[in-house]
Amino acid sequence: MEGLKRLVLEIHRRSVWQVLGAYLILTWLVFETFEVLSVAIGLPEWVEPTAGVILIVGLPAVLATASIQRKRPDEPAATSAAGAAGDGPEPQPVVRTEGLPSMEDAAVAHAKILERRQLKKPRELRDLLTWQNTLVGGFAAFGLLALVTVGYMLMRSYGIGPAGTLVAQGTLAEAERVILADFDSPPELNELAQVITEGFRVDLSQSPVVRMYDQRYVSAALVRMEETADARLDIPLAREVAQREAVRAVIGGDIYSVGSKYVLTARLVAAEDGALLVSRRVTARDEAGIVQAVDELSKKMRERIGEPLNSIYMAQPLEKVTTGNLEALRKYTQAVHAIDIEGDPDRGIRLLEEAVELDPSFAMSWRKLGVALGNRSEERARAVEALQATMEHRDRLTPRERFLATAAYYSNVEGDHAASIAQYDSLLQLNPEDDWALNNSGNIYLQLRDYPRAEDFFVRALAVDSFQVIPFMNLVLALANQNEQEAADKKFGEFAMWLAPDPSLQEHVAYLPTAEGDFGRTAARLRALHEDYPSSLFWKAQTSYGLAAVAATQGKLSESEQHFRDAMDTDIRRGLPQQAVVKATRLAELDLWVRQDLAAAIRTLEAVLAEYPMEDMSPLDRPSLQVAQIYAAAGRVPQAKAMLAQFEADVDPAVRGPDERVAMARLEGAIAIAEGRGQDAVTATEESDQGFCNVCALPQLARAQETAGDIESAIATYEQYLNTPYLWRVRDSDGAHLGPTYERLARLYEQQGDTANAARNYREFVSLWAAADEELQGRVAAARQRMEALQ
Repeated sequence: MEGLKRLVLEIHRRSVWQVLGAYLILTWLVFETFEVLSVAIGLPEWVEPTAGVILIVGLPAVLATASIQRKRPDEPAATSAAGAAGDGPEPQPVVRTEGLPSMEDAAVAHAKILERRQLKKPRELRDLLTWQNTLVGGFAAFGLLALVTVGYMLMRSYGIGPAGTLVAQGTLAEAERVILADFDSPPELNELAQVITEGFRVDLSQSPVVRMYDQRYVSAALVRMEETADARLDIPLAREVAQREAVRAVIGGDIYSVGSKYVLTARLVAAEDGALLVSRRVTARDEAGIVQAVDELSKKMRERIGEPLNSIYMAQPLEKVTTGNLEALRKYTQAVHAIDIEGDPDRGIRLLEEAVELDPSFAMSWRKLGVALGNRSEERARAVEALQATMEHRDRLTPRERFLATAAYYSNVEGDHAASIAQYDSLLQLNPEDDWALNNSGNIYLQLRDYPRAEDFFVRALAVDSFQVIPFMNLVLALANQNEQEAADKKFGEFAMWLAPDPSLQEHVAYLPTAEGDFGRTAARLRALHEDYPSSLFWKAQTSYGLAAVAATQGKLSESEQHFRDAMDTDIRRGLPQQAVVKATRLAELDLWVRQDLAAAIRTLEAVLAEYPMEDMSPLDRPSLQVAQIYAAAGRVPQAKAMLAQFEADVDPAVRGPDERVAMARLEGAIAIAEGRGQDAVTATEESDQGFCNVCALPQLARAQETAGDIESAIATYEQYLNTPYLWRVRDSDGAHLGPTYERLARLYEQQGDTANAARNYREFVSLWAAADEELQGRVAAARQRMEALQ
């Protein structure tokens, strides 16, 4: 009480303006305190507005009190004209001055003025609006607010009454996975409803208490229900999916327009009986306010489900982590559907580029574009540009997306696997069940050829969500690369029974039989994939390329060349002449290593280069290292060296990724072989033996060892090539090297006097090329004769 009295006395000494200034400072301090508390512990969203109301209501009372109580309490009271006995000091003698009012007259006049003022301040008001009353009232109001807030938060935390969250009440588990249904709408708002659904998905992805099942998961479930993979998922259908998949809840909603306004409603319903668990509604003033409305609606749902209030407070607004441009968000939504559901990356990439053109700071769209381009390994310059733009605008990503984007940049642009893994590790520390981080970490270990560790990450990712296609495919690759072919086949058998059609998975399935030498089944599956996606130029080029490799492996060079040229024509239609040149180098490899005609290899290559000059391509997209590799292998060393020097001059080392570094080292090895520097060739080629393809460097390494005179090492390396498991070996290497390796190894064994192994390799060669073109049948016959003689 003594402190309050001193405060009251001090305020009495201040003017109205001083009191107003102090009140404004106090208001600022109050809201700063709320900011700190919101970050530290989280406050309900109604606390700050309520405090604002208290302060607004309190301002007139403070100003009125300051005006009425402006005299200091120790100031003598004014006397009226009649006077008040004992109210003032003894009267002093009056000194009259001629022409001026006397002191007595002035005192009387002053007393009358004071009396009039006192009449304007009724005694009751003066007694009511005291500083003590005003301060006590303010403290009481804020005390009551604090009491209500604490009570609300306790009820929320312990699941008591309507304030209790679904997690606290046990209705949902923390980090519960739910299915997000498509928002309902009138037909004219269907596209807008899709955008709202995707925006809701992005905003909910920031929540630690609720997780969305991947769209691929839902598509797979729909196919198992004999629905189409892209069927519209309204709440009833989503509930049916959830019941079949043992998911407890579904989130959905609707949107409709009222004049220029839009009303958005979100609902969380129990999958089992359709009971409404949460319903929230917001209104957008117009279409431009849709993104903000989705953000507000999502946060209301997250609060009711049970997310900590400080987590909601710290979450970035949807507009900040996506885009405020509704049309850009619409393009992004369509792109995600095209890539992830329709299996049409060409269309998806076009839509993503349109999205970032509408909003150049749309970081999420840049990231998706960079990853989509990087996965295809076709347009390096565009992929790097997209990932660099992502990093430039990474402050506009959710924390999770920021970790993923930074990791992708380190891995795909700089080729710094350690830095990339560190980013994924940081994300996994925040959420050990982040399936993307788990899958991508495993993917890096695949590149590092640590297959057991990669397998562990993929198993962990599938433990989070066993319906994910990408970690499943990567797990099969890890198993196959560990020579666990039976386990890989079994996994595919289990998965393919319920998985929705996915072109990438179909491609994986297509190459599995090659491990057993069953090229016919592989070709049939590639043709089926080609027919399943007739409108996709990407898959047309990809399957033609695969069929070319399968045919070349069997020595069917004419058939292979036709498929290669089909793929090249498709690449030109796609506007990718650099990919046509890449395939021309693969054609030239057939001349080099299968036909063993160096001049033909150069003619094949230069015919394509004359039509599609590399000077017209971006330096980072030019396949100059692959072209130089052909020149070096064909003995054209000056051209190869010139192209390597040009690449080093044109391409910044900062953006030379793992593929570029591998290609540079392998090219240096090829140049060294051509110049007869055997040991240098071995060293450079060994340096290039890294990355996904664990067999691609081995044929050149064996040739380098032969050049160095180390025949025993060359034999061991050729055997390593033949016996190393790798799912994509037919596509990436065997077309040009498998048959010639059997043939060469047989001759080396024969020279070494090892007739048994010589005969074995002749036999494998004859079997592989049994249906080879006529131009190769002379070598097949010679091998058969040698095999029979040795046996």
